[in-house]
Formats: sequence, C-alpha cells, structure tokens
Amino acid sequence: MARGWLRGLAVTVAVTVLASCGQGEEDAQAGPVRGIVVDLGGRLAVLDSLDAEPRIVGEREEDTEKFDGYHLTSPRRLAQGGRIVGIRQGTAVAVSAEDPMRAVLVAPAADWFPTSDGKRLWTVTEESTDTACPGQQLPKTVRARYTAADHEPSGRPAHRTLTLPCGYQPVAESIEGLVAEQTTADTPAEASVARTRVVVMDQAGTAAARTVTESGTALGAAGKHILWRGDGCTQAACTQVYDTLRHASGPVPSCPSGTPVGRGILDPSGRWYATVLHADDGDRLGVLDLDRPGCKDFGSFTGLPEGDKDLGDSLTVSWSGAQLLLLDATGGELHAMNARTGRAEHRSRRLELGDGAQIWGALAG
Repeated sequence: MARGWLRGLAVTVAVTVLASCGQGEEDAQAGPVRGIVVDLGGRLAVLDSLDAEPRIVGEREEDTEKFDGYHLTSPRRLAQGGRIVGIRQGTAVAVSAEDPMRAVLVAPAADWFPTSDGKRLWTVTEESTDTACPGQQLPKTVRARYTAADHEPSGRPAHRTLTLPCGYQPVAESIEGLVAEQTTADTPAEASVARTRVVVMDQAGTAAARTVTESGTALGAAGKHILWRGDGCTQAACTQVYDTLRHASGPVPSCPSGTPVGRGILDPSGRWYATVLHADDGDRLGVLDLDRPGCKDFGSFTGLPEGDKDLGDSLTVSWSGAQLLLLDATGGELHAMNARTGRAEHRSRRLELGDGAQIWGALAG
C-alpha cells in the first residue's frame, strides 16, 4: 500500500513540475515565432521570422541534386533545451536550433521518442525474432524484439537500456513509464495486420504494469496523457485519451466542425493535440486542448490529408512550445498557429522548395 501511495505521489509531483515548466516556457515564448528551421529539400535554412528571407546555413553538396543530405525522419523539437531530434541514415541525431549545421550523433536508431520530461530521448533498435526470440510461439506479425535506450541529446552514453519482451514495441513515454503496443494476435482475415493492446511497462521494461486498452493503437503519449484509438472503431469518439493520474480513458474533446481522424501530432508537454478534422464540407486542421477540454479549428490548408489519413507527409508539422508550425512541402506555404491564443499567422510569400522539404522547429514562438 505504501509503495503504491508513494508512486502516486511521485506522479503527481512530476505533473506539477512539468506543468510549471511548460507554463514558464509558454510565457517566455509569448511573442511572434522566430528562428524557424526549415529543410528546403536539400538546403538548410533559418527564417528569423515567418516572413523573413530564408538564411541558408547549409548548402546542397555538389552532384547531389536528387539527394537531400539533411533530411530527418520524425524530426521533433525537445520541450526543453531547444534541440531538434530526428533519424538520419539509421542514427538518431540532435541538432541545435541556434546552429542547425551542428548535428550530434546520439546512437543507432530505427525510431525515437522524447522522455516524459522533454529533456532527453529514447532511441529504439530492433533485433530479428529469429535470433532474439528463438523457440517462442509468437504471432506472425511480431518480426522484431525492441530495445529502448535513454540518451542525453549531447550524445553521452545511455542512462539506461531496456530490452522489452518479444511482442512488445515501445512507442512513447508518459510520466508513468514507457508506453508500448503488445501484439496479441494476427487478424484472422489478414495475417499481415496485428491485433495489439496498449500498455504501460514496469520500470525494468520486463512486463506490462498497466493496460490502457485491450484492443487499440497508441497515437502518442506525453506528460500525463496517452492517446489511443480502438481497433476497428467506426464511432465519432474513436480517439481516446488516457489520464495516467485517474487511470481512466475518455473521448478527446469534441470539435463542432469535425471528427478527429488518423494519427495527429501531440506536443511535448502532452497538452495540445493537432489532428485532421473530418467534416462533410472538407477536412480541416484542429488543435485539441487536453488539459482544459476544448478545440480550436484553424480551417483548411493546402496539403492537408483527406479522409482517414495521418497528419503530416505533404503538410509537415512541428511543435515549438505552444506554436504549431506547418509547411506545405509541395507548394511552399508556411503557417504558424498558437494553440494557447488561437492566433494564426501565414507567410505572405511562398518558399522555394525541393523534394522532401520539412519544417523542423523554431527557437521561440
């Protein structure tokens, strides 16, 4: 009983500290967005403001017209310290927003996600089940065993390394622990699709300490919130939010203008969730406030995916504090939305982009 009480107290204190840090950062970033880092599709640039002329800090190398040496997979800005992290050629790299050409090689990684305090990052590596899980009876969709390592963005050796049991894939971290998807079975009608439950792992990463849902997919986690969607759900309230303090799930805040679809982008504090809103008159961009339930509708944008698709791809997205940055990678339109105030800003001139352009983040906003 005492151990459970102490763990609950620790979680409550962590939430309080995160909230105060997040509020302090938001207060410090109350002005216009600045120091925007953009991969123009082979050239790296910084915009001092939304309408500023791009300042090229990294030119395209010779004879690489069709290759983007700067491209990052899953680029995101850490909540604290301002480092932008992503994966480049199988390695997690941390980039300084003040000097984007300085990239620190952190560790080999197939995936990554921030620690719950927003200061560090978890790198995820894979080992084939043939060598990592010999003799175990597993669903056919389990093809790898996953190891997660907690790193400083400075590239120092990992604080700790957790090898999860076969069938568990780490996808995020909440203040209660690593969030994972456990593959429980193959879908009978389609063996290539897994049935999964969403769980929170114990501190050693050796077993599930708590089940979020018996059948669902994790959409993201940060702070005290875990977002998930039920497998095969066709209702308006498909997207659910799990509160680690109450150990209970409920629908995300409703939006009068549409229903959240696909996988959205959760900000590092766990308060704001940007998502596509599906509506009869066309899809829109919405930002849900999970702390003070509400929804801000920012309208329709070029590059916004239609149907039940994830936010991203041609409309690349990045959070910097309470500012949501969006870049239309096909047309060059750049936008900034303040989730706290509802203010939207739009660049008056389009950026000249190459293939694979990305928005990485900003110094402040």
